[in-house]
This record gives sequence, structure tokens and C-alpha cells, in this order.
Amino acid sequence: MIALKHERKAPNPRPIYKEAQVYYNDFNAEKRSKKFTQKTHDFNFICKATDSSIPITRKEQDLLANINNIIKVSHKGLAYLSHAELSNLTGNNKRQNNIMRKNLNHILWSKWKKRIKIDGAVMSEVIIFKYTTNGEVILNNPREYYKKVKAGTGVPVSIYKDEKNIKDRSSVQAHESSFYENSKKAIVKKTVLANARKKPTNQERKARIYTPKFKQYDKPKSLGDHYPLSQEDCTKLQITSRRDFSQNAMNEILLDMSRKTKLQGHSFISKARFMAYMATVYRYEGRDAVKTANLGFKIMARAKEAEVIQHTTQTERESYLNLVEQQAITHRNDENQLKAKWANTLPTNAAYNFLSNMRIVRKVGKMLQVLMDKEIELTEYSRKIILAQANAVGGFMEVERLEVLIK
Repeated sequence: MIALKHERKAPNPRPIYKEAQVYYNDFNAEKRSKKFTQKTHDFNFICKATDSSIPITRKEQDLLANINNIIKVSHKGLAYLSHAELSNLTGNNKRQNNIMRKNLNHILWSKWKKRIKIDGAVMSEVIIFKYTTNGEVILNNPREYYKKVKAGTGVPVSIYKDEKNIKDRSSVQAHESSFYENSKKAIVKKTVLANARKKPTNQERKARIYTPKFKQYDKPKSLGDHYPLSQEDCTKLQITSRRDFSQNAMNEILLDMSRKTKLQGHSFISKARFMAYMATVYRYEGRDAVKTANLGFKIMARAKEAEVIQHTTQTERESYLNLVEQQAITHRNDENQLKAKWANTLPTNAAYNFLSNMRIVRKVGKMLQVLMDKEIELTEYSRKIILAQANAVGGFMEVERLEVLIK
């Protein structure tokens, strides 16, 4: 008799749905897409800083969203981007990127730096972004912000433009500086009534005594007497004028005004009067706050001859150091690489004086020898930088001492 083997039936296997992961990813991608669409839809309410009647473009919305995300995760509240990285985000060239920065400068303050130290590393040609005074408020809820701005008054959508043509200035006056209000108000002290009727006579009405709330100068001061402005003064003027000029730009504008013949007769009896006057000047200043943010910005129209010479010399020094760095790229060798590192790390004047007078640099054992045309003064700090950068270049590594020889 043949015994039949009982075959065990395998339990039903657990079904595997390959599409489940795909569905999950698609579902979450759809949710993220909806959030992004909603956000960009909100950004449609944001208008250009250069023209309050035109909303920002889709590319500007994308750039705004990307920089906003970078700033949010930054512990310093800043975003650092080179022109190349900015072009990767926008697909534009340098000129078009600068136009986009200008259109968004009421939300994102930006400044170009030739060299900057970020978390211990030195980087070249970096653009710094951060929120303006109202920037984060606008980004968090653009609809509500612009709805409030448009409600009831003729205040423009942009907080910087077209204020000269506003007829109803009630909302603008609500934000005027306390300095400006102090300069307009005065306390009236009434004299004690001597007559029986307890009513002032005509003579008593005319004899009003005014005492201002703000402190006055012993002697009126001119525009030039207030130069230079301190950082504290500049911060107050940025708030009251609603313009993000740098301290250097504000001082250059003030200095240029003090040299104008028609303004040299202007005098101020108090600091409050001066601050109110300058807040109005900066508010309607035609120069671009982004373009004037460079530390080398100077107004030379009415500058003295000595200042023009000094500024020209500084420009020439910058050009020379740029040429040294360019040579390290076009003619690559250890000596040019070392010179470029010195040009990039030493202070500008020290780097120019050192490199322009240097004839030969060579390694002799553990010593770095530099042959100079003439003797120049090198600080201990500069000597340490020179040796440190030499150890970073292959042909000059392991040097411990610096020897400067005069021809």
C-alpha cells in the first residue's frame, strides 16, 4: 500500500505592495507641493520695492523662499551666497541678480563683501542677506500685512517709494520720530492770575513762557558740527527714515551736505532738530542703500584735494592686490600662490607695501627669506600671517623663521 504524503499547505504569504512606497512618496510630495503653492500664492501679494504697483516675479518669489529658509536655519539669522550660488538659484546673470536684490530690498537687506570670515573660514566675494525692519513681518503673513497697509489711507504698498505724492499723510505721521514730535511741541506755563476775576488780561495772554521738552545747545550747531554720526545715531535714523543706509554712507552724505554752499547757513538749536531734519533727508535720498553699502563708498564731488588723492591711492592698492590674485590663477606656481595668499589675508595697506616692494622670496632650510627694495615696517601680527601662509604652500612648507633682506 502506497502511503500518501500529506503536503502541508504554506500559509498565505503577506502581500507586498511595491506601489505602497511610491504612493507614500507621491502623497507627501503632493502635500509639500500644496504647501509650496500656498506659500507662493501668498507671495503674490508682495510688490516690488522699486514699483509699488507691480508684484514680484515668480523667480523673485522662489529666491525669496530659498533665502528665507536659509536664514531660518542660521543661528546668526544671516544667509551667505556667492554670485555663482545666486545664479544657480535664479538662472540669471550677475546684473539680473542685482536687479532682483533691488526689487526685494524692502524685505531682504543685502550687502556684498569682498572677503569675510564665516565660522573661522575666510571666503571671498560673498553676499550677506538678512531681514529688514519689516521684512520678517511681511514674509510671515503677506496678505494681512498689505491689507493693513492699504486700509483707509493712501500709503503706498512699498514702504520706501512714492511718499512725496501722498495727500493723506495721517498714517505716515503716526510713525514720525519722537525727536520730530519733540521739536514741534512746547509746554506752555501760564502765569498766576492777579486780578479778582481770575481771568487773564491781554498782557498776560501775550506773556506766555515756552520751555522745550528737549535739551538745547548752548550755541546753534551746523551740519558739519554733527559729523561724524555715531552708530547709535545711525540706528535711530535708519528706523525713523525707514532706509537701510550704512553708517559709512550716512556719514558721507552728511559730509557732502555740509560742504554745499547753500546749506552751510543751516543751524540747529538741538540734537532733536538735527535728527528730525536728517531723517527726512535720508528718507528721500535718491541713492540706493544697497549700492552705497560698500565700505569704500565715497562722495568726491566736493571733497578736498588731499582726500581725493588718498581715495585714489586706496583704489590703486585694491587694483594691485586683485592683479596679484589674478596672476595666481593665470600663471600657477608656488610663488604666485604664496603672493595671492598674502594679498588675501594681510591688511590692505600692509599687503600692498609688502608685495609691491618684494623682489624675491625663497626657502633656505627652515628659514623664509624675502628680498625687498626698501625697508618697510612689519608688525608681529603681519609676520605671523606671512609665515602661516607660507606653510600652506607646498614649496615653502615647514619654514619657522622670517628673514627680510634689503637690496
